[in-house]
Amino acid sequence: MSTLQAPASKEVIEAIINRAAEAAKDFGNDIETQIREASQLPLDAASAERLYTAILLIVKGVVPGTPAGDEASAKIRAEVTALVESVSRPAAPTVSKPIPHIELSSRNGLTAHDVNPVPQFNGTSVPMREGYVDVTLLDPWAENERVTLYVDEFESKNGRRPEPAELLQILTGEINIGGGDRDPFDLRPLARNIARKGVERPPIITREGVPHDGNRRIAASRLVVQSAEFTPEEKERARWIKVWQTDKDVTPDQLAQIVVALNFEEDFKKPWPEYVKARLVVREYRAQQETLPKLPKAKDLTQLKNAVATKYAIKAADVTRYLRMVQWADDFMDYNIEAGREKAEVAYRTDTIFQWFYEIEAGPAGSKVTEQFESDPELRSMIYDMMYDATFDSGAQVRAMFQVVADDDAYRQLTEAHQIRETRQKEARELVKDAINDARQRARAKKSIGLEEYVRAAIKRLSDTPTKAWETLDDELLIGLRKTLMGTLGAINGELSTRGDALATVEVE
Repeated sequence: MSTLQAPASKEVIEAIINRAAEAAKDFGNDIETQIREASQLPLDAASAERLYTAILLIVKGVVPGTPAGDEASAKIRAEVTALVESVSRPAAPTVSKPIPHIELSSRNGLTAHDVNPVPQFNGTSVPMREGYVDVTLLDPWAENERVTLYVDEFESKNGRRPEPAELLQILTGEINIGGGDRDPFDLRPLARNIARKGVERPPIITREGVPHDGNRRIAASRLVVQSAEFTPEEKERARWIKVWQTDKDVTPDQLAQIVVALNFEEDFKKPWPEYVKARLVVREYRAQQETLPKLPKAKDLTQLKNAVATKYAIKAADVTRYLRMVQWADDFMDYNIEAGREKAEVAYRTDTIFQWFYEIEAGPAGSKVTEQFESDPELRSMIYDMMYDATFDSGAQVRAMFQVVADDDAYRQLTEAHQIRETRQKEARELVKDAINDARQRARAKKSIGLEEYVRAAIKRLSDTPTKAWETLDDELLIGLRKTLMGTLGAINGELSTRGDALATVEVE
């Protein structure tokens, strides 16, 4: 500490200030005023040292960078240190950087505005504003319970928490955690949906841009923006998303209630049954089909399916599936109404078992049970009757009918089940199960016998084939045959190894 006394030091300081203020007049009254005001403030040590050093350098006309200037500067720093330490000073103020916040934008005809009425989450009011934000400014929330397991595993492997960019890569599967699913949060289907129509449900973010709801939507939108898979229009649609933003006074409890309400509370929304969706899709398809030529080309029907699929946010394969299901559902209804059953009851039963109309056409081409309906009306009657009165108990049993009708003994069991179902339904159900099981067992046995005969014939045929004969086959066929034989050889060796190591090493003479 300096040995200077406080009064003497104050006098020296006042003299310095007066000399500095006098010299500052040449630079204008404002600078003089600022110097005198600064001298009255209870400056902390660092601020006082900077102020007094600057003043003395000006007053004494010191020019740093020259030998004389550097020597004078050293003396001034020593003098200033003594002056600063001679009086009590307050602690330096804590300088905090302003927390950056996300500004909402007006877009698509929507001006950023307060959300009214104020949203309620689990009984807690949380004031918010609604507007658009560039999704590239938002990072996924690492504290989201859905991702904490992945974040913890990343930290255990890398000794640190993931950076925002790395967290996004974890969500999208670019950083694979634990060797699991390459799309652990199913972002790609969501990304395709967002590319097509944007983010429909606004994520909820804080003023600083931390998402407390909508991690997946934000990550999927970022995936669209950064992927070459999507068009510029789709990327723009995904880039600007509508959000709800909490205000600067939001409390941790309010944020917690948002998470609870949106992840624990039931919204009691009941999804549309598949039969409702299927009939809407088929109605749209048939309406648009009327606009096509009477004999449309295959490409016209493909384009039509794609257009309907786009409208209902499904795949073209779903349109095909719905068309077939509705076709057989309508046939089922027509049959039962013609049989004298109440139309309303038939409609209700049709809707209840609607998924079965996909199963009814199951099986390889040429052996579908529905392919035999036209030639065997009695088969159609039996299956539709047992579907209607619940002799079948699942769509899986309906799917198995193609095996049953191909087996004479199983077919007889099915016929008997149909005959007794009205008076002995329980026994009829057991007969259906027996018919399915017996048909499957006999089918497996036939396949085994058929394979044995085929292998014997193949061995003889290949053994008798002269080397020159292979020259007549084209490259693609030879490559395909080699690939098949190599794969088959692996299966054969595996089977032989289970029967005994010695068999697996026996060479064929």
